[in-house]
Amino acid sequence: MYLKRLLKNLEKYLNSQEFQTRLRKGQKSIFRELYAFLKKGNKEGYFRLPSGVGKTNIAIELIRAGGFKKVLFMVPTLTLVDQTVKRFNQFHPGVAVDVYHGARKSMEQPITVATYQSIQRITDFPVDPNDFDLIIWDEVHLALSPGRQQIIAHFNDQTIQIGLTASDRYNLDKGVTDLMPLIADMEIEEAVRLGLLCAVQCWLAQSGIDISQIGYTRQKDYDLRHQKRVLDVDRRNKLARDVYMNYLHGQTCLITCINIAHAIRVAEIFKREGVAAEAVWGASNRYYLPKAELRKRLEDFQTGKLQVVTTVDLIDTGFDNTLISALINLRITGSLVKATQRGGRTLRLFSDQDMTLPVPQTMVEHFGGKLSTVVDIVDEYHNHGFRPILFADILRNIVVLSPGMEIRGGNGSSDLDFLWPAGTGIIDPRIITDVTRIAQITAAMSTFDNLPVANEDGFVFLPVST
Repeated sequence: MYLKRLLKNLEKYLNSQEFQTRLRKGQKSIFRELYAFLKKGNKEGYFRLPSGVGKTNIAIELIRAGGFKKVLFMVPTLTLVDQTVKRFNQFHPGVAVDVYHGARKSMEQPITVATYQSIQRITDFPVDPNDFDLIIWDEVHLALSPGRQQIIAHFNDQTIQIGLTASDRYNLDKGVTDLMPLIADMEIEEAVRLGLLCAVQCWLAQSGIDISQIGYTRQKDYDLRHQKRVLDVDRRNKLARDVYMNYLHGQTCLITCINIAHAIRVAEIFKREGVAAEAVWGASNRYYLPKAELRKRLEDFQTGKLQVVTTVDLIDTGFDNTLISALINLRITGSLVKATQRGGRTLRLFSDQDMTLPVPQTMVEHFGGKLSTVVDIVDEYHNHGFRPILFADILRNIVVLSPGMEIRGGNGSSDLDFLWPAGTGIIDPRIITDVTRIAQITAAMSTFDNLPVANEDGFVFLPVST
């Protein structure tokens, strides 16, 4: 009976002016697919959409339009709890939202935002699980463990359950489709063409460092202790500085690091160049970062006060900073999920607030829109046989431009070899921005147009051509 009422509410919403104004073009088609999916009588399903397309916003629109009485919105991290509450305040003002995590544990209001961990620990729900008529699983690929899959059994079989993810496929035998069917999906290139994400280009920076000594464990990706010994060296760390200072200076840039000490060290390298930079990380017994200070650094990063932030996978998932237009990966990975999420941090469109700042203004004036740059460090692979994933592997391309955009060159370079800022006259041969040359290098390493399916632990082995 509830499903009939829900469909009636959604049909009314689809025919309303709100639907036309509150959702963007690509989001509208996704919402229509959701309606068609539910109309067939389905109650559980998920979206696979690139980071930045607005998965959370679509979920909030479903909540607004559907007339749900009680909703549980599950997220994997505490950072996402606060961020999701802010999204409700922004896009569904007036609705009462409770938080169920840590010291804040209440489910009295119509909306409850909770972490997976807090729900897993519940032996007796504070309210009747049958009272929930909608469950949202944010980052649903993290719900594939047996313990988290059992959460579904807590709720009434009439409860609507919707999953959201940018990465749903681990291997041929394990994926989100084992948990619930696919409602709709979208590739990054399609999202860029629809204007849901910004344009993106992939660059390479050659280090000359041999990673053959770095082992890998299927559960833990490339061994972090080996990475620290081989990759956390001065010339490779300074390569990130060179890329930024000569090519991306002034842009808001995220740098992925091997561990906390590495993140702190790289941030100091940038500070010595006069760049506003800080490291951010989660809980650590050895390195103390007060939550208030962490929050301040993240806020400064979102407002442009910090130009560079170094991180240890703290903000790979679900962190929304529309100012980020550059990513430099110092930490290598064979994880399809991690590589996808890292690159996705750069793809959100500039906000209206961003456009009050000089760098976004200059970028839009020069290119016709936001152009993000993902820089992967290319090391040597003597006797190793495999290489880490590049973002070009995920993108299945070197550059994807929005309709009407063009990349105009500087210093007499080709149209697809623009240096930021133009006019420096400095071209380091180790840093490769020309798309033809990048395509040649990646093709020589291995073909990225048919990315292999990961193994049972989500790890991709990409053979290096000889």
